[in-house]
Parts: sequence; structure tokens; C-alpha cells
Amino acid sequence: MTESINTWVARLSPEPLPVMRRTLTRVKDLLDKSSASHTSLRDVIEFDPGFSLYVFRKLKSLPNQPKEPVSKLGNALSLLGMDQIKQASLDLPALEDRLKGPPRRGLLDGYSRAAHAAIYASELSLRLKFREAESLTFAALLHDVGEMALWNAAPEVMRQIQQLMQQGDSREDAALQVLGFTLEALNQKLSSRWQLPELTQESQELYNSFQPQPLTVMLACAVARDSVHSWTSQKIFDHLELLAEFLEISQEQAQAQLHQAAALAARKLHGLPLPLPAFRLVNSTGNKVSPPMQQTEAKSEPATTQPPLPAKAEKTAQPVHQKSPATDKKPAPKHNPLHESLTRTIDTMQENHGLVNVMFTMLSTDKTKLIARFVAGNQAQSKLKGFQVSLQRPSLFSLLMKKPQAIWLNPGNQEKYQQLLPEKILQQLCGKGFLVMSIFIKNKPVGLFYADNGCSNKPLTGDQYHNFKALCQRFMQELA
Repeated sequence: MTESINTWVARLSPEPLPVMRRTLTRVKDLLDKSSASHTSLRDVIEFDPGFSLYVFRKLKSLPNQPKEPVSKLGNALSLLGMDQIKQASLDLPALEDRLKGPPRRGLLDGYSRAAHAAIYASELSLRLKFREAESLTFAALLHDVGEMALWNAAPEVMRQIQQLMQQGDSREDAALQVLGFTLEALNQKLSSRWQLPELTQESQELYNSFQPQPLTVMLACAVARDSVHSWTSQKIFDHLELLAEFLEISQEQAQAQLHQAAALAARKLHGLPLPLPAFRLVNSTGNKVSPPMQQTEAKSEPATTQPPLPAKAEKTAQPVHQKSPATDKKPAPKHNPLHESLTRTIDTMQENHGLVNVMFTMLSTDKTKLIARFVAGNQAQSKLKGFQVSLQRPSLFSLLMKKPQAIWLNPGNQEKYQQLLPEKILQQLCGKGFLVMSIFIKNKPVGLFYADNGCSNKPLTGDQYHNFKALCQRFMQELA
């Protein structure tokens, strides 16, 4: 394929996704009743990607836009009004009429994964007590909107990608061979073009996996994708590890909750023409949580991209990372590009450039504070564990988060910069000198790196400062 991603976006963006005939029929039946409400319509539409996408796209075309961003389907329906929904039920194409054979099966498979991801995200949101659970449901439903758009408008392209995956190529490599870019990149571009809700777009960006809500959506989508073929594969085992850590429960409990969510999805989606992976649970019931034998993986099962493992979800504190191999008994799940990049950056700072203590902090969800997510170094510097600083008052850290910049605190500027540090924060840092640089991805602040020499008598050097900046810049480039 010689077309650029922007050409594909221009080609795909005008096309509406088709709607399952069952959804159209149920919407029409509801509208014929005097008891029809926006809530009852939402319950019918919420697991149909085609109708849900139409509602939000139509909302964006209204001349009078809502004052506040809309991220819930129920709110969007009430703002759109019954007349618009009735017109949509007449105008939108039925999936079963538009596509036949393998393309129809391909899009229905995509709709099934999307609907399951939405239900898994909803269940995780309840467990994590998120206030905006419906926003996560919608974000998961349209997470893979680019892939669904290709099945609708260019099914021959998706069939080529699918064939390469069946031959053993990863989803990413298969898309690169056929399109020249990944399906993830297409998801992001289309979501941006259609101005989908912020959480939908955030959950498609790898670097946002440090944030609890985008990570919840990513994990729900990954489980929905990888459970299509098996509930006992290595990929599912890796997801269970992450799910157990995220929810702070055992892997056995995580497995039970995941199976319950799959059974719930089968009940909710009953009547729609969607494959239901829950029926595969019958053959896997009773399996203990343990890594499957690698050689039993069928080659026909496509490899997929694992959601990145964060240093820790925001709701918990991150333990100090020790360099001794005895301290990290559980290996990180495989194929974790974000975690790998973070670990590689920190290890290089310590092993190649002599920095003793390194900390990576992340912006909180509400962007009002920086919180330590990964701390590596001398056990004596464990006071960095639990580091947290407010950005609501002027300080060195609030200044750093205005643009990407690096600072080397040393005897020459110590008096100047220490005045910008709260006393409590200063006590956690190395007062003799430290390095710090803010991290921005696509012009958005994400967090910052901090490093020092362990407060020894050996001062930091200019080479350490320049190498520290270079590594931070490489980290930003990798995530972008």
C-alpha cells in the first residue's frame, strides 16, 4: 500500500459504521412506544459501535455545542433528541445488508471484541469505584475504531492483515506490511478526526497507561482481543498478572472475576449476532492460574500487542526498585514497550552514567500533583518512596511542568532553586545536588525524571547532566 495514513483517514472518516440489524429493529420498536426514554435507548445502543459512533459524531455537528465535554452515551442521546435518533434508525445502513461472507464475519468479530471490552471496562470501573464508569464503557467500545472502519470500507485490506496474522505475524507487523502504519496509529488518527471523547483518545496513547482510567480501558480491550481464541494462553496469563496487580488481588481472584465478566457479557449480548467467547470457558473451567506451555500455542492464534505494565496504578504507592536480583522475584510481563523503555532509561542512568538514585514521577489524573511511580536506587534513599508534590502552588516543580526543561541543582545555583522548594519536599531530595527534567509527550506534560548521586561527597558532573538530558529526550521520543 502506498497511501499515507492521512489519505486513509480522509477516505474512512466520511463513512458511517454500519449498525447491527437487531439494534436498528429494537430502536424502532422503542420509538414506537410512548414509554421510550433516553435510558432505554442507551441500553439498546450502548454495545453497538456503529450506532454509538453515529450519536457522538452527530452531536459534534450540531450548531450549538454543549458547554461541557460529553463522554457518556446517555448524555449524548438526551442532547441529540428523539427526532435525530428516529432519523438515524431510518438512515443508518444495516451491517448484514452492507457486508457478506468473510468481511461481515470480520466486522462482527470486531464488534464482538468492542462490546466485550466495553463490559469488561464497566466491571473494572465498578471494582475500582470510578465515578465515570459510562465514559470508560464508551472509550473501550470505540478503542479499535480504525480497525472496524477498515473492515467496513476496505475489507480486502483487513483480510490481508488477518492472513498475515494467521501465518504467525504480530498484529503490528502485519499492519505495517500491508498499510505502512499500525492499526493503533489509525485508531488514534480517526478518533482525533471524529473528535471522540478525551478518554477514548487517551486510552489509545501508550504513554497514558500510567493513568488508571486509560489503563483500565487498555486492559479491557486486550483481554477482549486475546480471549477470542483461548482462555488459557500465555497472553491471557500475562493479562491476569497485570489485572491482579492493578486490583491488588490474587491471580486466582483475578481469574474468577474475569470469567464472571465474560459470563455477564454473554448474558448482556444475547440476541446480537456476535461471537461469545464465554462459551469457551466450559472447556477451561477448573484450570489453575499457571503459565501455559509455550509449545501448545497454536500458530493460527494471532499475536497481539500487550497493554503496557505501569510501575503501579495511581491508587497505590510504588515500591523502591532494588538492583539486587533477589528483590524482584516476579518478572514483568512480556512485550511491555512502555515499561521496557522506562526500565532501560533508569538502568542506563545508573549503570552507564553513575547516578545512584533515580525517580520517575507522573502527573495525577486531575493534573494537580506529581506522584512517584518508579524509584530505583540506594536503600538509604527510600525516602523518595511516596514522593508527592502539589502543583497548585508556585514551586520549582510547577515551573518545570510548563514546558520541557532540565535543571541541575548545584552549589552555584543552590540558593536560587532551594527557595522554590517546599521544606518538606527539600528534605526528601538530595540537598547537595540533583538533576531533574520534565517529560512532555506530544506537547502534553506527563511527569518528570529526578536523579542524584546518593548525597555522597562526590558531586554531580557536567557529563552526567548532559547524559541525563539526552536519556530523557530519548525517552520522550520513544513514547511519541
